[in-house]
Amino acid sequence: MKKQVTLAVTFLLMLSGSLSNAQQPGPQTLAMLEGSPAGKHVLQFLEAINDDSPLDEALAQKLFAKKLIDKHGTGKLLDMLRDIRQNDAPVALYDANRETAFEYALKLRRTATGGWLDLALYLEEAAPFKVQSLSIDITHQPAAAEQPIWPAGFPSASSPALASREEIARQAKAIARAYHDMGWFSGVVLLADQGQPFYQEAFGYADIEAETPNTLSTKFRIGSINKDYTAVLVLQMVEAGMLSLDDKLEQFRLGFPAEAAGKITIRQLLSHTSGFADIFVPEYLDDIRAYKSIGDILPLLRDKPLAYEPGTDQQYSNYGYIVLGAILEKVSGKSYEYLLQENIFRILGAQNTHCRIAEEIEGEARSYRFTLSGEKEDHTSQLEYPTPDGGMYSTAAEQLDFFQALFYTDKLISDESKALIFNDYATDGPSWEEIMQLEGAMQGFAGGGPGVSAVVMFLLKENIMFIVLANTDGNIAEEIARRIGQAASGRTVEQARLPLENFLYAALKKEGGQQFRQNLKGLLDEGGYGSLTPMELNRLGYQLLGQEKKQDAIEVFRINTELFPNEANPWDSLAEAYLWAGDEESALKCYRKALEIDPDFPGAREMVGKLGN
Repeated sequence: MKKQVTLAVTFLLMLSGSLSNAQQPGPQTLAMLEGSPAGKHVLQFLEAINDDSPLDEALAQKLFAKKLIDKHGTGKLLDMLRDIRQNDAPVALYDANRETAFEYALKLRRTATGGWLDLALYLEEAAPFKVQSLSIDITHQPAAAEQPIWPAGFPSASSPALASREEIARQAKAIARAYHDMGWFSGVVLLADQGQPFYQEAFGYADIEAETPNTLSTKFRIGSINKDYTAVLVLQMVEAGMLSLDDKLEQFRLGFPAEAAGKITIRQLLSHTSGFADIFVPEYLDDIRAYKSIGDILPLLRDKPLAYEPGTDQQYSNYGYIVLGAILEKVSGKSYEYLLQENIFRILGAQNTHCRIAEEIEGEARSYRFTLSGEKEDHTSQLEYPTPDGGMYSTAAEQLDFFQALFYTDKLISDESKALIFNDYATDGPSWEEIMQLEGAMQGFAGGGPGVSAVVMFLLKENIMFIVLANTDGNIAEEIARRIGQAASGRTVEQARLPLENFLYAALKKEGGQQFRQNLKGLLDEGGYGSLTPMELNRLGYQLLGQEKKQDAIEVFRINTELFPNEANPWDSLAEAYLWAGDEESALKCYRKALEIDPDFPGAREMVGKLGN
């Protein structure tokens, strides 16, 4: 299921090479893994998930191949590991299969929360066999084995004992309040058991300037949760015989080039495997409000090359859901908004869910970006028009109604279609009856964007839902919902923390550059953030540049070069900041330093040539 909150990231970087010296593929025992150099690295990767080793540059260099690091950066790879640790660890290995000499398919149990993960690791073809590509996905297919094969002596996982409703509510209130008090969260939290709320509360303002408070009736933008409504409309048409999941795009005559349209299926559009890139190209970003409909957006990528061959990769694509909306309109002869109204809203009696822009809705929350300095900037007037990929408004109560109807009744789709959603639209996964028997497995659907964060998380078999809708951003709804999930499963709840960039910037302004540099490790430990990578300070620096805070950005990049003097990227970033500030002499020195460290560093040689002349 690719749309889950706990889903980490899928990286694909397939390299060719010789399979000489390959050991026999097939099921692996612990002894076979320990006896194979490649298998040992697989176990090292699993140990890195379960232990508390620092998430730093050294760990990234130990686990990941250079080409993977070069492509994604250590920061993104470590963020992925951090996400897995927070959401899934500890894990136990139940099944291991050596698909080829350097490819392992692993079945992991999320022992603290229940549920299963499929982890595929693709290793380098030479020692030390570092990970050059990986994918990790939540699955509803349990392992064949009843006992884990790793770690040795690890007890068989059992479903966690759930906390009482009173305890979940108590902790949810404390979690939401903590994030509200630090200035990050503004929105609504609703918890329900069997479709009946047992805790709901609103926080903050729907309109700061007018001092209009959020209430349980406030309508929030739900972002990509919109896609779940689109998927329901598609599956309804499939059940009615108007569509097939294996219909090709060419059948609908939407103007796509024949070569691409003859390959892409509706199933691939639903599962983000169509090959389409995303819509956030400069042409779109330069004037978002100019794109008011499916017809406005469709031409953006229609004649562009595909990002990859359909069905060979998976990359999140809002554009793919725009195409699904165009198909729905073409087949039905009705507008997307009309289909929503007739086939979902009317059935559910939804009066407070709208596929309209904010200015056309009463009682909506304005959307605020949470800035580095902890302020909220009104972004409402810059939000795009709602389309099949996202942007609707709804209340927490009507989100509860929608997901209750979707998964616990036959009002919208059949059990067979429900199973398709959870099996990522594959037809060979577990049945809906089997999926509903998975105890303690947390599922989730999320949406986000500037000034927007929304999550519906639930225990499927137990029918307990956690809904968080926010009119602030930075994935705050996910942060809150994940901690409520920890409380529900009896785990230790992580402390509420500001986004790392906000924490670092606040510390820099309070301490000053020199003290910040000297006290950084202690500050991070005290705040519960752990170690730092060059990419994290780089992200902060570029955010400051984007806000025209050039001197602050220079200070951050300078500190980054002091912390990581042998990394080329911080020097290159510092050079860019000096250039933005008009200091070409300092920029040239930093570009030259980056080249000393890495003579092939992209862009630096070109800039040395330009500035040197």
